[in-house]
Amino acid sequence: MISMSKDRESGLESRFHDSPDRNKLKVFLVIAVSALFIFGGLLVIFDKPVSNNAPRFIASPASGSSVTITVWGSGSPGGEANVFNQTLASFEAAYPNITVTDSPAINVASTTFTSAAHAGTAPDVYRDTSDNAGALFASGSVLNLTTYLNSSYVNSFTTGTISDWTLNGGLYGIPINTNGVGLYYNMKYVKKVPTTVNQLILCAENITEKHLTAGGKPVYGLPYGIGTDSGYRSAAWFPAFGGAMFNSKELPVLNSQADINAISFLYNLTYSYKVSPQGLTTMTDQEQMFEDNQSAFMIDGPWDQALYTQYLGKDLNVTSLPYDSATGHWARPIWGSVGYLISSPQASNINNHQIWASLKFIEYMTNYTAQKNLFIQAGDFPSLISVGNFVKTDTAQDPLAAGWIAQEAHTQIQPSFVNMNYYWPNFHTYVGNLYDNGTNNVSSTMNAFQNAVMSEINQLNAKPTTLSAIDYEIIAAVVVIIVVAAAAYVVVLGKKNKKQ
Repeated sequence: MISMSKDRESGLESRFHDSPDRNKLKVFLVIAVSALFIFGGLLVIFDKPVSNNAPRFIASPASGSSVTITVWGSGSPGGEANVFNQTLASFEAAYPNITVTDSPAINVASTTFTSAAHAGTAPDVYRDTSDNAGALFASGSVLNLTTYLNSSYVNSFTTGTISDWTLNGGLYGIPINTNGVGLYYNMKYVKKVPTTVNQLILCAENITEKHLTAGGKPVYGLPYGIGTDSGYRSAAWFPAFGGAMFNSKELPVLNSQADINAISFLYNLTYSYKVSPQGLTTMTDQEQMFEDNQSAFMIDGPWDQALYTQYLGKDLNVTSLPYDSATGHWARPIWGSVGYLISSPQASNINNHQIWASLKFIEYMTNYTAQKNLFIQAGDFPSLISVGNFVKTDTAQDPLAAGWIAQEAHTQIQPSFVNMNYYWPNFHTYVGNLYDNGTNNVSSTMNAFQNAVMSEINQLNAKPTTLSAIDYEIIAAVVVIIVVAAAAYVVVLGKKNKKQ
């Protein structure tokens, strides 16, 4: 019985190997299975973010070895820059094997970084806004930090700030603060804080008409050069009038009647209400007027609070931007954050030891002590939950904290999608010119603004730059289908020939 079974098995084996049809079937089955594995591999490879191409574990340099990292950006002059320098000195003492070469002059949203990234000479670490960094991440210039950070560390930050630094599931930076603009005022002139847009206008008009500085210069109620900040402050007023910058599909709606009304209000501060002078070309112009007691109100963020305190002392206070009684909506400033990102190897030629050192640097610069000092010295609201709890329970550290907490209740999250990138320069070009020229053609200006942003979005979408992950998946799927179909055809053809 055993012998017969072996002979039978041997005969079957011989028949199988001797059959041309079966040989063809085996070959094509192998090809088809291989194609499936290739397809699966493509899915894995191309489904990963472009910038996330480093190992999960980054080892520190060998004992006695040193590593140098380059850092761009230290914060606004005054409190932010001071805290950066203090924290940097402490970091270098804690990590003597890490040398930091910093360039404080390069500030957030600088085109210098983009140019350097294209040339492969970007810094290892860059301090930037969450929205600008999101565009850099989408371009492949920034590492996906999700790979390197454990969940307990990430969860120590507020959900809102981490959301600001997340795009398509990738964490592209660590937030050091969370803030936006509020309404600073000089208590020497403002006796009753306005809560509505109409009250703000009336108060500013009254101050402009009745007050002069000690040197005899006119005092303006609310200096506001519309184009001097590329639309950052102006974005707060769209919601007040019932509008928005972008809709749920991430497309601009800048020529809506609500947005036109918002820009008309800002335009009228200069040309109708006369509470703002003509000829303001920079934010510095407006800041200096406020510091010199030449203005009653100033729309600005906590990053300049230390400077204003230096000039105005106890006369300085801050409150939330008002609401429009006609719509019932509050002005909602963009409430985003500034943080640190790490360049991808293709942008900076960063190596594993530099990635390790950069991670240590970022963790240190955003720790409890650093953020607490930023709040005390610069008025920056923290991104760490623990420091946020400190702020709420110990507001004596900052007498203006209550005003910022009130403003934080009326905000809009800073968009991090790529289309937001086309808002800033076009705002400056179109709406800035509206203020500069005093032409009062708000509707046509907003139409041109809308069209310019849409044009850039359409141009980007029309460019066949590189194949996307979906493109590769489709190509791989087609290859698999062709191979499997070919294999099936050969088998059917073989059977047909056999019958003949």
